[in-house]
Amino acid sequence: MSENNPIEVPQYKLGTIILMFAWPIAWFMFLIYVIGPMLLRADGSVPTWAVILISILGNGAELVAALIIFRREGYRLSFFALRERINWHWPKGWKMWAAFVGVFVLAFALSILLSPTSESIAKVSSIPDWMPGHPLKEVNSLQEGYPDINFEGNYIFFIVQNFVVVIIFNMFGEELYYRAALQPKMRGVFGKWDWVASGVGFAMKHLYWWWRVPMLIPAGLGFAFIFGPLGSLPLTILSHWIGNMEPMMLYFGILALFGIG
Repeated sequence: MSENNPIEVPQYKLGTIILMFAWPIAWFMFLIYVIGPMLLRADGSVPTWAVILISILGNGAELVAALIIFRREGYRLSFFALRERINWHWPKGWKMWAAFVGVFVLAFALSILLSPTSESIAKVSSIPDWMPGHPLKEVNSLQEGYPDINFEGNYIFFIVQNFVVVIIFNMFGEELYYRAALQPKMRGVFGKWDWVASGVGFAMKHLYWWWRVPMLIPAGLGFAFIFGPLGSLPLTILSHWIGNMEPMMLYFGILALFGIG
């Protein structure tokens, strides 16, 4: 669904919209701060498999919720049935592509400019030492990020991390839920500014990693604009993948897989 090719989508009231952004916060909080400490080793470090489990359970719940929303709207859960509903389109014409590039570059640049706020917030917050991606702990290599994983020849981990966790659950899970499922249902409350509310709401849903919220606001706004006014979920997913630095992680993962470097 895009502004140029609209379809009727049942609308949520404000209370429901707030609830739909709030429950993932509570769910991730439970997984990270209740279940997470139970999975720590005796030395206080967190096993990589525990991080993967939390990621799959967290984003997996969002993916399932998106599918439930589509099913309750009467859609069959197939690509062809959902194609129009989820804006599975590529932009048409150079102006649309230029707009995409401009929005992506602006959102990415603003996120980078705001990235120092993570450290500033972390210095006055009580972030658990075991937290993966701790903003006050420098990680200089892939091995330092996953100290308990032997990368060379480990095809199972490579596929699970880069494709199952990142692409299926994180990228598709979040984009199907926050953009494809929820954003079109917010127009009744926010009108043409539904993409702004969606983008800010997406950043705020990361309150379980509260130190990242400021830098995620430009990213959320960029993703929401690309999905809404530009009408392209594939480009939203691609932007999310690139913005998360996943191409770089994939590159280093391939080098590690073959024992290079």
